[in-house]
Amino acid sequence: QVRWSPPPPSSLKVNFDGTTFQDVGRADLGVVIRDCQGQAIASLEKQIPLPFTSNMVEALATTRAISFALEIGCSSFILEGDSEQVIKSLSCNEDSFTPLGNILASAKALTDFSRISFSHVHRLGNSVAHNLVKHARHVSSYSVWMEDVPLHFYSVLLVDAG
Repeated sequence: QVRWSPPPPSSLKVNFDGTTFQDVGRADLGVVIRDCQGQAIASLEKQIPLPFTSNMVEALATTRAISFALEIGCSSFILEGDSEQVIKSLSCNEDSFTPLGNILASAKALTDFSRISFSHVHRLGNSVAHNLVKHARHVSSYSVWMEDVPLHFYSVLLVDAG
């Protein structure tokens, strides 16, 4: 069974996801930051204009996840998402001059990447971020919860954390 796994003690894990809503012409991003016990430190949902590709949405979600973690004071963490291409690109030290590579280069420029590790997880192991991004369709353009997730996500959080 695939499910979220906690980071090592005294570490944080930042899970992110992005999805497109073609019918309304936008994409939504979701981020959840959790501690080693699976407790939510912070979460966000954000709507953005629809990019060209789903990989671009994942790259933008990655950039937002990193900047959100830095905004709340996290300097060292595990960044985890379900886009294998994005995680591989972030882990690679070579520059990519594709649009996706340019977005990820801006994410790398935000911080000292030696303090961030990367983890690819299947969709089932990213369920809280995935549910946040699906819910973003129903919120204003940007919502943040500190030390929490929205009330209706508690059951997802508890099941996901085991």
